[in-house]
Amino acid sequence: MPVDVIVGGQGGDEGKGKIAAYLSLHDDYDICMRVSSPQAGHSIYYKGARVGLALLPSGVLNEKSRLLIGAGGLISLEKIDREIAKTDLDSKRLGIDYMVTIVTSEHKKKEKENEYLMKEVGSVGEGISSCRIEKIMRNPELLFAKDCPLLKPYLADTKSEVHKTIELGGKILLEGDHGAKLDLIHGEYPKVTSRAVNASGFLSEAGIGPRHVQDVYVVLKPYVTRVGPGPLEKEMLDEKILEWTHSTGGETGTVSKRLRRIGEFEWENVKTVIKMNSATKIALTHMDCPDFFWNAMGFKDQLEFIRKFEEEICDKWPYPKITLLSYGPKIEDVEKY
Repeated sequence: MPVDVIVGGQGGDEGKGKIAAYLSLHDDYDICMRVSSPQAGHSIYYKGARVGLALLPSGVLNEKSRLLIGAGGLISLEKIDREIAKTDLDSKRLGIDYMVTIVTSEHKKKEKENEYLMKEVGSVGEGISSCRIEKIMRNPELLFAKDCPLLKPYLADTKSEVHKTIELGGKILLEGDHGAKLDLIHGEYPKVTSRAVNASGFLSEAGIGPRHVQDVYVVLKPYVTRVGPGPLEKEMLDEKILEWTHSTGGETGTVSKRLRRIGEFEWENVKTVIKMNSATKIALTHMDCPDFFWNAMGFKDQLEFIRKFEEEICDKWPYPKITLLSYGPKIEDVEKY
């Protein structure tokens, strides 16, 4: 079972990119794969600088790994060109499936003109919903990667590559984006994104069968964030907490640049997400919160939070284990537990 999947367990922005980058370096995957969507960015540190990647897998840090964007992905030509340039990526390392869908400026225009999507749902206006609608309606004018000369050096049959790697016993890391609260089917509708953002959904978009999965990592932080409108069980409005999370905590949207709303940890929601994804491993990020933050949520410190997490979640079905803790924004801030 050579495939590991990374899933966001809350409202997005849990630190999936950093965890994916850490795993890619420490577990040495043959393939790091993503089914991208241009409105969902992952932040990593590349050559000492913070880089936001909306399309490329965070495994770009491991120069030995082949990087793939699966057929279920959507990409912006402008963004993929920019990300390839800022990561100095060799064309031989990157494979973009022939059937990856292209998001155009017209899709963006339509989305930004939709007042309901922009104001009520909280779209960042990247054209994703408009593009998916056209795909569902089988618009014959929709563009795919195979139609774009710019992408010719990167075109690949990613399903065949993945299946061959599995057949030979290689290792694959599938990096999901968004977070469970935003899942189109199981999330907090209508304040959701336009796709399923769980392990099963990512596997489907990548063309990988569930039998090949070894571990599902659910990434969580000790509080919840939302970039746009939507439910937060206990929204935190204390100015001291918001100042810390928006500055030191880095709670600003990677793509949207909007300040994130902050809420307390949602225990029951997380339990459901872990069951729905058959989670085997947990990565807890943002564990460097100051004491006043832990106190505001009713904990003495981070250790007390971890103890409750183990009692409430790890000791119950499906018995996931905390395996990684992160105490800062960089890969070197991640520790095994």
